[in-house]
Amino acid sequence: MSGETRITAPKAAEKISLVARLLYGHGVDRDAKGRARLGLIIVAFVCVYGVIAGRLVHLASTSDGQSARKSGGDIVGTARPDIIDRNGEVLATDVRMPSLFGEPRRLIDVDEAVELLTATLPDLNASETRERLSSKKGFVWLKREITKDQQQQIHRLGLPGIGFTAENKRVYPNTTAVSHLIGHVNIDNQGIAGI
Repeated sequence: MSGETRITAPKAAEKISLVARLLYGHGVDRDAKGRARLGLIIVAFVCVYGVIAGRLVHLASTSDGQSARKSGGDIVGTARPDIIDRNGEVLATDVRMPSLFGEPRRLIDVDEAVELLTATLPDLNASETRERLSSKKGFVWLKREITKDQQQQIHRLGLPGIGFTAENKRVYPNTTAVSHLIGHVNIDNQGIAGI
């Protein structure tokens, strides 16, 4: 047994010293050292790109629903199913509503835009709107869930950098009937309580 350990120990030492000599040794051919270093770099790159490719395949193979749940998903654009009672009466449903946003980088005159918007939407805070439209951001919310008439009036103003996006608003036709079971959602259509 001691003879076997004597044989394997020098072989392991030879392998370690061979790698060390190839990478760092002085008496080794420069071409051999270059090939060894290049091979080590190639192996490292293959490993890194293999991990990246594996992660991409994993992300591509998961369904959209699973990835949306993990990352939070596009909550603003998702519609919730209707809630109906046993007679088929709708207790809660989604309605598409326009929301007003601004793109401060595209605005020509902030003061004019604030003046026209506050004249059309009296409940819009002028100083807060001016602050939002004067920022360097690419997108700011101005007012969520406006009416179709308000949307048409603002559209007629022809302000560049002011736009609309359709969002889902949860509507409860029976108001507070069974509200303790149905629950409610916030402005981003995320469930807060109940069904």
